Amino acid sequence: MANRHGARSRWVVLWLVILILGSAVAACAGPDPTAGTTPIARPGANPSGRILFVQHGHLAVWQDGKIQQLGDVSDAAWARWSPDGQRIAYVRMGDSYSDLWVANADGSAAKALTRNQPSGQPGTYNYVQQAVWALMPAWLPDGSTIAYISDLNTAKNFLWLIPSTGGQPRLVGATTRLGDNIEWPSVSPDGQRVVFALRVTGETELQRRTDLWVVNLTTGEVAPLVQGGDGNYAPAWSPDGQWIAFVSRHGEQNDLAVVSARGGQPVQLTTLGTVAAPAWSPDGQQLAFLVAEKDGSFSVEAVRFSVDANGTPQASTPSKLFSAPDIDARSGLSWSR
Repeated sequence: MANRHGARSRWVVLWLVILILGSAVAACAGPDPTAGTTPIARPGANPSGRILFVQHGHLAVWQDGKIQQLGDVSDAAWARWSPDGQRIAYVRMGDSYSDLWVANADGSAAKALTRNQPSGQPGTYNYVQQAVWALMPAWLPDGSTIAYISDLNTAKNFLWLIPSTGGQPRLVGATTRLGDNIEWPSVSPDGQRVVFALRVTGETELQRRTDLWVVNLTTGEVAPLVQGGDGNYAPAWSPDGQWIAFVSRHGEQNDLAVVSARGGQPVQLTTLGTVAAPAWSPDGQQLAFLVAEKDGSFSVEAVRFSVDANGTPQASTPSKLFSAPDIDARSGLSWSR
């Protein structure tokens, strides 16, 4: 019992840190998510495809300069396109628990993959002790399996795999050996590896940061990718498997960076200071990300990504793709054809 209670307390702290690192969560109240949106496309951006995000708890997609709400859920988080763009995995937030769901690309035919709601009266001790979180889904490339984060039967949040059509979840035991909460999984295009952020304690319990690690799903090997600084989080594996984009935090500055999937020295691509949640375009030629505005809202911007003759990654000047009220920064973005 004590362990489960401690896990709940740790999750509350973890949740708050995610919000701080990601800059902020979208406002808890606001206008209808389909009303008053102000999509903006600057000359030269011209992105193709669909960008999926969460807006005031609703699934939303930006395409051809317009924003459309998908389905009728109002408690969604962490929405992600399937590799073929035909389905969406997302989380529905409950009272001290959350579940993983899958739906068609238009939000229809939604199906719960987990059933984590505790029995009993919400807010009671027994209810909290039974509560389980399912968070941050990431599809494997064949679409048959979804990786996600959960504290099911554990005291902390580790990596799990579950069939995308439903079935028994499986713990990736190698991630438990690191001894602390993990988050933000992203799967390699070959489906063999998962990069994630690991919570790390500094000299004191209050000094916390996230480092990037990679687990091999076949061998169980885990290895560090990016360590140090004030935090590295929200990794996203490139479609060609060569690069991992992420947010690098230095002091109060959060900016877009990339590192070779084989390891090495990260390269910072922006100097905006308020970047969150990078997502690759399907062709790997652009990176979209959230930028916190002065009024507390978020816009979606993008850079063109390239590698010079010396093998050094570089990015164009950011271009604003669109802005909208109540974008949920913690849930990030997902880009599909």
